[in-house]
Amino acid sequence: MSRISRILALACCFFGASVSADQVPATGKLLVATNEVRGPYFAKTVVLLLKHDETGTLGLVVNRPIDASAMESLLMDEDLAAHRGSFYWGGPLSQSSVRALLRTDTPPEDALQIFDAVHLVTVDEDLLATKSDAAKLHFFAGYAGWAPGQLEHELAFNSWLILPATEELVFAEDAGDIWRKLLSSQQFRADTRELSRQWMN
Repeated sequence: MSRISRILALACCFFGASVSADQVPATGKLLVATNEVRGPYFAKTVVLLLKHDETGTLGLVVNRPIDASAMESLLMDEDLAAHRGSFYWGGPLSQSSVRALLRTDTPPEDALQIFDAVHLVTVDEDLLATKSDAAKLHFFAGYAGWAPGQLEHELAFNSWLILPATEELVFAEDAGDIWRKLLSSQQFRADTRELSRQWMN
């Protein structure tokens, strides 16, 4: 093998190791369901983690958009359904409740920063009166939740990949397609690491 090929292989191995060392759930990371996940709730989902600590884990499914009429039916809230924001199924728990993610550099005082310019904000009259467009304000009916230790158990069975979140992913226009893209990119990286290992041998 040429010197350049060895350098590329070593770089790939280093990159792969740095990714795997970061495979721990935390606020602001994404859970990407693997093909091991079955059932109507979490198959082919991408979940943004809002909280992960000793009390459990909370998150929002960010790749299942729903239309305004479905949101109104779930929440019985005409004012919310009339808003220009984007609407999503956030998870199977408490589907009559609503949460909102706002992408802004000037968040409201009570906003909770999840990562970078993405904030969890209170859904109230002030928020509904803002001029935020659909690309920067997403509403979620329900949420995803895990009891203490439950997510770690699922991770042990390769149910989820953990990836860093980006604003472009969480607020993607083609939200329904990001699961396939993320899983495909991770498979490509895995294949690259395997090729690197074979080259080094």
